[in-house]
Amino acid sequence: MKENKHILLLVPGFPADEADSNCIPALQSLVRAMRRKAGETKFSIISFQYPFRREPYHWHGIPVYPCGGENRNRAGRLNTWYRAWRFASSLHQAHPVTHIHSFWLNECTYLGQYLSSRWEVPLLASIMGQDARADNRYLHRLNFSRMRITAGSAFAADLFQSHQQKAVATVIPIGLDISEMPQPLENAQRDIDLLGVGALTSLKNYREFIAQVALLCEKHPSIRAVVIGEGPERETLRSLIGEKNVSDNIRLVGKLPREEVLAYMQRSRILLHPSRYESQGYVLLEALYYGMYAVHFPVGYQLDSPRLIACENSDDMTVKLTQLLTKGNDHRSILVSAIDESAEQFLKLYD
Repeated sequence: MKENKHILLLVPGFPADEADSNCIPALQSLVRAMRRKAGETKFSIISFQYPFRREPYHWHGIPVYPCGGENRNRAGRLNTWYRAWRFASSLHQAHPVTHIHSFWLNECTYLGQYLSSRWEVPLLASIMGQDARADNRYLHRLNFSRMRITAGSAFAADLFQSHQQKAVATVIPIGLDISEMPQPLENAQRDIDLLGVGALTSLKNYREFIAQVALLCEKHPSIRAVVIGEGPERETLRSLIGEKNVSDNIRLVGKLPREEVLAYMQRSRILLHPSRYESQGYVLLEALYYGMYAVHFPVGYQLDSPRLIACENSDDMTVKLTQLLTKGNDHRSILVSAIDESAEQFLKLYD
């Protein structure tokens, strides 16, 4: 890439500092890798909602301009957009922006298309989550003919095309940065049978996780399961665990630092991920890297691997989990996608 490029990244949230490992790990890894591979190209980041402050700071040498939106209501959101516009205007005046890359088809892309038109620079927009769904209220505000779009999986790309009649430019899964992750342990002690990792929301569907454990207990009464995460369904799930009489089998351990999550993966046999929707499902890649099997519904990243097991429905999930629990498992590490490959593909799109 040419040294005079200035890439402006528009994101809803970004780490508050270099120790903040829990804030969108995939995005962190991608930005670090792009910066590492892009030579003298300048990167700047405007973060709309998080962190909850407004003073610029540096993250691994990259300037970050937080708008401190804190997910406020309509009036507060307009103020957030105004601050983002002010930051962008100052950046462009000091060092003209040559490319804009927005993450999520939401307010970031909404402002990105305005800046792209005003400055006459290309806009790349990446689907990162539920923004591919038809109920995304920003979709009708975006002019997709004036931007290129990427998705983290064919699943998200197909869903987006089905209701927008627009194909994404390319599918680029965000890979793992194994240089920032503990090395997988050979012959690790797998004392946890089922692990769940994710926000405790209705979309992530941990009621299904509990139902599956209750069914599996009929043949495997000593099964051990752990769910890592926090969210509005926590108390509902706790009550359901009691109702299903699986209090001795399932632990809800709450939100943990990413390093501890990865340590749990080293101890676990199967990632049970019953989410109803995933744009990519970064946790699936992490699970495979740490030698786990990953059992999930057919959403997000799909891979032809005997260790990544998609289930058509709940009954199918029970059958496949039972099979895995009753046979010896192969827990060798699998690296599906590396972050350097992802970074190189995005950098080519900037060219």
